Amino acid sequence: MPSPQQSKSIPPALINAFAVPERPPLMPQEQERLDSAEKNTHSTAMGTLVSWTFGVGPRVVLVHGWSSRAAHMLGFVDPLLAAGYSVTLFDGPAHGEATGERASVVHMGEALLALTREWAPVHGVLAHSVGSAAALWAFHRGLSVHASVHLGGPVSLSAMVRQLAIGVGLDRASTAAFEKWVEDFIGHPLAALDLDVLKDGLRHPGLIVHDPEDDTVPFSAADTLHRNWPQSELIRAGGLGHRRLLRDPAMIGLCSDFIAAAGAQEMTRANVGGEA
Repeated sequence: MPSPQQSKSIPPALINAFAVPERPPLMPQEQERLDSAEKNTHSTAMGTLVSWTFGVGPRVVLVHGWSSRAAHMLGFVDPLLAAGYSVTLFDGPAHGEATGERASVVHMGEALLALTREWAPVHGVLAHSVGSAAALWAFHRGLSVHASVHLGGPVSLSAMVRQLAIGVGLDRASTAAFEKWVEDFIGHPLAALDLDVLKDGLRHPGLIVHDPEDDTVPFSAADTLHRNWPQSELIRAGGLGHRRLLRDPAMIGLCSDFIAAAGAQEMTRANVGGEA
C-alpha cells in the first residue's frame, strides 16, 4: 500500500496515529481456539490477509476494530454456531497476521469487500468500531447481506481526522495538509466516508449497539446512524464502554439472536415466495 508524500507541517506521530495500527499479541487461549478453525490466506489488493472459519451453514463474517485482531471477536463464534451459522473472522490489512504496516477504514472496507466476494453469499456481518465503518463502506460498494450488527462504530471520517488534528494542536494550514494527505492515502475525498454518502448501502436490517459513555467513539455516532437507517434498532449498552461490548455474555447473545432472527425472517420470505 503506497503512501503519499508527507508535508513537513504534519507531525509523523499524527500519520502514525491515523494509519499505523498496533498489533496486540495473540493470547494462548485465543490461539488454541483459532487452531480449531479452518485457516486460509488470501492474496488481495490490500495485501495478504488471513481468515479462520468455524462450522458450516450460512456465513456470518466478524470484523474487528482498529489496533485489534480477528481473535478479539471470538466471543461471538459459539452462539452463532449454535444458531446454525458458519462464522468467519479475518485479520484486516496491517493487523494481526496480515501483511502491511499502514491501513485505514477504506483499506479495511476494501478487504472485507474482496473477501466477501470470494465467500459469497454472506448472510450477515458483525463488526466493531472501525470495523463497523469498514462494513458501511463495503455495503456502499456493493456488499449485500441479510443483517448486520454494529458495535461502537464511527460514522464520519471527516470528524475523526479533525479530532486527530485538534488533538495535536495543528493550525488551519497544517490541518488542511493533513486532510489532503489522508485523501491521497485512502484514494477518496474525506466526504466519501461520511454517512450522507454511505447510507445508500443500508438496505437490510441492522442492530446498532453503543455505550452512551463510550470515550473512544461518541454515542452521537450511533444516534446518527440509527436516524439515517430506517431498518435499524439502537441499543444503549450502558456500562460496557468501547471494548467490553465484545466480552459481555448478554450483549453477545443479543447480537447473535438478532442475526438469527434475520435469518428466520429471510427463510420465511423465501418459503412464501416459493409457494406463490
